[in-house]
Amino acid sequence: MKKFFGNIYIFVALLLSSLVAVPWNNFSVWGLDIDFLLTLRNNEFKIKLGILIFIFIVSLIFLFVTRSEFKKNKKVTRVPSFAATVPLLTYGFAFLSHVTYVIYSNTNLALGIGMSNLNSILLIAGGALIVLSIIFIHLFIRSFKNVKNRGRLIYFILFFLYAGIFAAAAYLFRVYRTSNYTGMSAKYMALMIPIMLVLYIFHLIIVIKKSHEDSLESNINEEPLDEIIISENQEIASKTNRINDDLYQEVKVDPEFSKQNKQRSKPNSIEYYIEKPKMFKPLNPTFDKLVAHVREFPDVISKLEEDKITFYVARRPFLVLMNYGDYYRMAFRYELEEGIRLIIKYPTISKNKSTREELWFKANNYGDLPKEVIYKIVKNAYDVVSN
Repeated sequence: MKKFFGNIYIFVALLLSSLVAVPWNNFSVWGLDIDFLLTLRNNEFKIKLGILIFIFIVSLIFLFVTRSEFKKNKKVTRVPSFAATVPLLTYGFAFLSHVTYVIYSNTNLALGIGMSNLNSILLIAGGALIVLSIIFIHLFIRSFKNVKNRGRLIYFILFFLYAGIFAAAAYLFRVYRTSNYTGMSAKYMALMIPIMLVLYIFHLIIVIKKSHEDSLESNINEEPLDEIIISENQEIASKTNRINDDLYQEVKVDPEFSKQNKQRSKPNSIEYYIEKPKMFKPLNPTFDKLVAHVREFPDVISKLEEDKITFYVARRPFLVLMNYGDYYRMAFRYELEEGIRLIIKYPTISKNKSTREELWFKANNYGDLPKEVIYKIVKNAYDVVSN
């Protein structure tokens, strides 16, 4: 739904912004001679200010959408990102084009270029800003999607200032330096409507192509994968990249937690009865699904050993998974306060004592841990290390 409304909003905002670029001084040059249009001309800047307010409000809504996406998934999808940035930037670009054309129409180039002919200097500055804006708008829209939430907020404020500054510049130049705004010919400025749409489409093509190339490069550079069976009763095929063991630290899991009980039908210690219930429930998520889920997190590397999988982000471990067929075990990084709450609420979760320098906890999932809790555990463990 947000993708649909985002695309509709971007299209409407592009049309409104392109209308902002066109001077409304004389509609008769396009064969439009209607009394209602005279009202538009007399209230041109008020209406264009209203367009800015509309764009600001809706773009702000999509900014909150991108922040929510990043908090949940650690990434932002393209359409909400574009909806939060493209309208404000194109509005500022439209007013920059507008004021540059008005300067051009009020500049007598026969007087030469220099401080004695200030409009000529302003015209050159306006042309240079148009070229630079086309380049930097493309770059800023792309980078907006990749920064963190604080960076996105700063970008949004800068984009709004960009739009507001050139709107103010257009208004001030018209009031104080335009000699004959009504008689100025703006016939060809109507071309700004298709030009704005073409520039956006061109930007979209570049972004999609670059994204596709990055995806192909990632697949090409991916090293061969290992596939092994890590369950004694159930075949669980798991894959991982080959990595340099020296760069990724080992997680010391408590011995009694990491050992595999090969005689489940013949318990020989009280620890067996304390550690796990007598009956197993269906696992949700299953071990395979949990492994696949964790591997979807950005920049995650998995190291597969004989009886466990260790997950890393930025070369720092945050999760260890061990599969035993009808149940599996987890060791995970967690904040102290949140970890204590888990221990109090779920008896199969406890502190991992072997990792004293860092806060690690361990859990057995026999099917009694809710799916939402498990997903929250692995996500928070990832956040603890990546942030």
